[in-house]
Amino acid sequence: MATTNYTIDRYSVFHNTLDTTNGLTAVINCFEGRTHRGTLYFYRDGFTAPPSQKIANGALYLRFHEARFGEVIGTLRYEKPLSLTFNDANNWGSILSGEEMIGEQEG
Repeated sequence: MATTNYTIDRYSVFHNTLDTTNGLTAVINCFEGRTHRGTLYFYRDGFTAPPSQKIANGALYLRFHEARFGEVIGTLRYEKPLSLTFNDANNWGSILSGEEMIGEQEG
């Protein structure tokens, strides 16, 4: 069971117009420095999104429903350190924050 883990420190966001052919509503590209580490795809709620995957160059493609966009962008904005992970055995991916003290509130 191979697991890929990348630290990320930058991101860019794209909001798409409604496209009824694939349900894609937003995309967040994640970087470690200038190296692209993964893309977070957000699909219309109720749309069956493709499974998350690791592509040939090692980048992670993680897929979510659009209802989760707010919590994901909040994590990217307010938490650090952050990483993207992917488990090859079950195509399961995640965004992880590092440990922080209980009750700590970041500026």
